[in-house]
Amino acid sequence: MVSKQGVYLAALIIAGLGVGYVASFIAVNGIPFLFYLLQTNQLVYQGNIPSLFTSLIVVAPDYLGATDALFNAISVIFIDGLLAYSMTYREYFATFVATGFIGNVVSLLNGPGTISFGASGGIFGLVAAAVSHDYAFNGRFNSALVGWFVVIFVFNSFLIAQVDWLAHAGGALFGLVIGYYLGRMHRRAYWYGRRGSF
Repeated sequence: MVSKQGVYLAALIIAGLGVGYVASFIAVNGIPFLFYLLQTNQLVYQGNIPSLFTSLIVVAPDYLGATDALFNAISVIFIDGLLAYSMTYREYFATFVATGFIGNVVSLLNGPGTISFGASGGIFGLVAAAVSHDYAFNGRFNSALVGWFVVIFVFNSFLIAQVDWLAHAGGALFGLVIGYYLGRMHRRAYWYGRRGSF
């Protein structure tokens, strides 16, 4: 069964396609409002910082955007079993937003002519957090989880055209940090709770 946070995140990702569609019909200063919601690097350089967050959900209303939203929503449902037991509801969404934001900041290295969107930086952050959480909580790496993560990361970052590998890498690296911190915190809480029960 899919967790509540997995269902909500998948629904948000799909809704982002609808928001992108509506925003494409609205103009601000002669520029389609959609470009303020997607990560349009030139606009970010000019101060449009909110798009580093909104572009995690809002996608372009075209074939690429629809494919991205569908693939990301399915990915969230598919990986939910890895994540639901590693993080609380709040930790899950905080990790998604924080790692997605950092992934988008790293993506600025693509230059001013780049427009990017999609939840994959945050999704890779969640998966990386599950990997390092498992290590921090159990004191060992789950080789199957690590192997699965590496294969999916390489495939989705380097073998598919028009993918922002910098956002994936930035989200994943920050996810490793967050997951390790959460795993240590959960381990301390677990052992403190066990000692208190004797």
